[in-house]
Amino acid sequence: MKKTAKIIFSLVVLVTVFSVAIMPQARANVLLDGLTKTVEGTDLSNGTTGINLPIVIGKIIQIFLSFLGVIAVIIIIYAGFLWMTAGGDSGKIEKAKSYIKNAVIGVVIILTSYIITSYVIEQVSKTIKA
Repeated sequence: MKKTAKIIFSLVVLVTVFSVAIMPQARANVLLDGLTKTVEGTDLSNGTTGINLPIVIGKIIQIFLSFLGVIAVIIIIYAGFLWMTAGGDSGKIEKAKSYIKNAVIGVVIILTSYIITSYVIEQVSKTIKA
């Protein structure tokens, strides 16, 4: 049974790592597309670049927070694996519970930060457009 659990855990980790490797590239493509559209609509004759630095910084922060969210999910999966393979050892179970508790607190903090960042980006972009 332990061998099957290790194989399943390995597959989950492999899929997660593969997703982490692809997700930042996809987010970077979205960011670059947004930057390209911003630059295309500019008038370079008056010396303006058209890149809104606060919005770009906000998007980079959102990408970073997304990456942290993926790491938190990996920690939860790892803690679940520890719990399932504890074999009744109360020390390992408590360790897994503390991992899960801390990861959930981290997810709440990351989600809150992401929401605040999205709100600030929206307000800044409204101010810049006005």
